Amino acid sequence: MPDAWRGRAGEVVSYALSFGSYYVFVRLALAYRWDLHPGVLGALARATVGTAKCNEDGSEGKSKGVHPPAPETFRAKGATLIFCIVGIQASYLCWGLMQERIMTRPYGVEEERFKSSKFLKFVNCLVALGVAAAVTAYNNSPPDSTPPFRYSFCSTSNILSSVCQYEALKYVSFPTQVLAKSCKMVPVMLMGYAVSHRSYPILDWAVALGVTAGVVAFKLNEESDKPERGGTDGVGLEKELLGYALIVGYMAFDSFTSNWQESLFKKYPSITPVQMMRQVNLFSATFTAIGLLLTSEAFTMPAFLARHPDCTLHIVLMSICSAIGQLFIFYTIKNFGALVFATINTVRTLFSVVLSFLVFGHAINVGEALGVASVFTALGIQVAVKWRRAMRPKPRVSVK
Repeated sequence: MPDAWRGRAGEVVSYALSFGSYYVFVRLALAYRWDLHPGVLGALARATVGTAKCNEDGSEGKSKGVHPPAPETFRAKGATLIFCIVGIQASYLCWGLMQERIMTRPYGVEEERFKSSKFLKFVNCLVALGVAAAVTAYNNSPPDSTPPFRYSFCSTSNILSSVCQYEALKYVSFPTQVLAKSCKMVPVMLMGYAVSHRSYPILDWAVALGVTAGVVAFKLNEESDKPERGGTDGVGLEKELLGYALIVGYMAFDSFTSNWQESLFKKYPSITPVQMMRQVNLFSATFTAIGLLLTSEAFTMPAFLARHPDCTLHIVLMSICSAIGQLFIFYTIKNFGALVFATINTVRTLFSVVLSFLVFGHAINVGEALGVASVFTALGIQVAVKWRRAMRPKPRVSVK
């Protein structure tokens, strides 16, 4: 087994132990009704699994007697949209820069590299959990009646997608990673067909093929720009293949996360987006903390940060940007819809690639430029067509 692949075996074991121990507990708690037990065992089961009284149809926790807010004026709604656009662009462009700096550049005169994607995910989750808990308390949100363990599934996939994303930067360049992530519409569509038998129009498949072709063109013309370079061509190829395997893993886990969260919102309509953010990050922080203890990274990473205080600053900035960005995303989707967010996100992805080229000095040739142009032309056509469809007047239904 190559060294690059062998190094991931410990990661897999730590995640299997942290996730597996919890799911064994869930199965036993549900089978033997531990939520009815007094004492510590019962309290733990009620807090992490739920009770028999958890409302499966999601009708509990709905606010009653709350009148909808008055509609905003066009000017106020426009100002709110601009605020959301600026918030998403600023927070996630900064997040992307910090991610690339932390995972691809050395620290200190000894050029020591940050290696723990698990620790990075833990800090991100901890900050996001604090922000979501504060917003939930400030808004005085109704109690969440969803069985807690339901959140653990998308939390697990969210952890794995983030870790795959961070680890991939050790083996492929940031522009390659960002452009390859644009191909995730293919696994999303395939999973939607497999899970929900959902059909997609020809435009979506054409856009997916256009994006994929652009990514392939970019990569075929990319000069050597990997964060880790092998001593021989064979070793370099193995590491690059590992980078692509991690990107595929990211796309698969991320597709599952969004599909599972969508199903939770439908099954339990009383869930608010911030409650979802709080619960998912609570499980993610707990799982990653267990993994850090199992691999001793809980002790080695604080020592690394003590040697390199600038890395601490980068991680804190990245975590704050991630938490704030999540709030902007939830608010945008709730108030303006997924189409508006998709448009904002497409522009953000383009800006992040351009910013990476400018800040970190990635070389770009004509073939790479054409690949990037192909990706964003396909995405732009998709957004434009969907906007045109959305702006069409709806046929009036006459009532006799």
